[in-house]
Amino acid sequence: MTASKNLRWLTQLSLLFLLLMAGTALNAQTVKDFKVKNSTNTAERTIMLDLLRNTMQAEFKMEFKYVVNHFKVSGNFAWFKGDAQRKDGKAISLDDMYDCCHVECLFKKVNNKWTIAEYGAFSTDVWYEGLQESAKAPAAIF
Repeated sequence: MTASKNLRWLTQLSLLFLLLMAGTALNAQTVKDFKVKNSTNTAERTIMLDLLRNTMQAEFKMEFKYVVNHFKVSGNFAWFKGDAQRKDGKAISLDDMYDCCHVECLFKKVNNKWTIAEYGAFSTDVWYEGLQESAKAPAAIF
């Protein structure tokens, strides 16, 4: 190859690389932080936390509110980590098989409606290990 052909080939290769990088950046999902309620996330955040609240109330026969420690959303997935408190202000009383008061939840949007894909309340282990891979959820929400 001549020097001009080499230069042209390198230029085309560089341009292709830049186009691929730009396409990847455009396709990347944005990550929204729902930790703090604000005017842009109130409705969606409330729907998800109420879904979790209703699920936990059915299981534990108590009404809960949450201290949100982590809540990130990307695409059709959201990951929540927080601490549960009884809505009436009383202490949560659980068997020794539970570790009060942490809660984790993976939400998934199905048919444009938030659902609970997996959740764990008061677990004594890291139940969500490997969840990102098995659910095919974006790593950025964790």
